[in-house]
Amino acid sequence: MKDIHEEIDSLAFSLKERECMKKLELISSKMENDLEVIQLSSLFSKAQMEYSDGLKHYDEGSIELKELYHSMLIAKNNLDSHPLVVEYYDVLQEVNEPLNYLQFNLLSLFKNKLHSCK
Repeated sequence: MKDIHEEIDSLAFSLKERECMKKLELISSKMENDLEVIQLSSLFSKAQMEYSDGLKHYDEGSIELKELYHSMLIAKNNLDSHPLVVEYYDVLQEVNEPLNYLQFNLLSLFKNKLHSCK
């Protein structure tokens, strides 16, 4: 009988060898080399930094802070709507499904009848 560490290693290998993992790596590589994705990512990062700086300088609810937040949302939407990024998130969902299932099953081991795990 395998010990628990061998079982975990086997599971990790099986997860890594799934076709969706290979596809995710391919899409990641494409995104890293796509000038438009790089530019959109850079604009989103810049908008995040500007909003973060705005939090230090403007009162909550101020027009300036709302404008910075709006700019950040637009930049995020522009990035997230790029076809490669859309495809990446779709494949990522497929990659994460067994991990979420595993997490659920592991956490259920620690639940008792009176209290849930927090």
